Amino acid sequence: MTDEQLLANAANAEKSGMTADKNKYTALLITKYMALIKNRAKRFKSKYVEYEDLVSEGFLGLLNAIRSYDSEKGSFSALASTCINNKMRSAITKSFDSHLKMSLDEALIEDISDNNPYTEDLIILKEQNNEMLKQVDELLSPREKEAFYLYLSAYSYNQIAEKLGISVKSVDNAITRAKTKLRDCFNSNNTEQ
Repeated sequence: MTDEQLLANAANAEKSGMTADKNKYTALLITKYMALIKNRAKRFKSKYVEYEDLVSEGFLGLLNAIRSYDSEKGSFSALASTCINNKMRSAITKSFDSHLKMSLDEALIEDISDNNPYTEDLIILKEQNNEMLKQVDELLSPREKEAFYLYLSAYSYNQIAEKLGISVKSVDNAITRAKTKLRDCFNSNNTEQ
């Protein structure tokens, strides 16, 4: 059976009150996509997100696709693939953001002590850093953030493209847009002060 037939059978079973049949068709669809989810998780795995967590996120993406599928808008496989990718990328971005923030906070806090003559300067620097990260988070799209943070972590454009599952040209465009937005934002902030 095709994906669309499995979904139609599950919907018909649900309308007829046959929960066991609905669950059977849904389970067949999930089983069909688990290999894809596991392959994507291997491809997207990073030091910020464990393989098992990515599999879980991919599974949630598949469930979202099953719930939101509309046969008039295209194939299920395209929707499922997009939902799975988006959930995994979102998990990586969130994990990367929190990892980066923790690393910066730890680096700044390490040097703060009552005996340090620069304690006040370090606290101010930490607050400015937090404000800057907040602005970056609000300013950049999720794709721009992913590409830009990987770029800042010394990944090459080819490595970023492979990690995000996009073309090198898309990476270049995302990083260029990110740099432009950040430059414009920080230049306007400097002229206001």
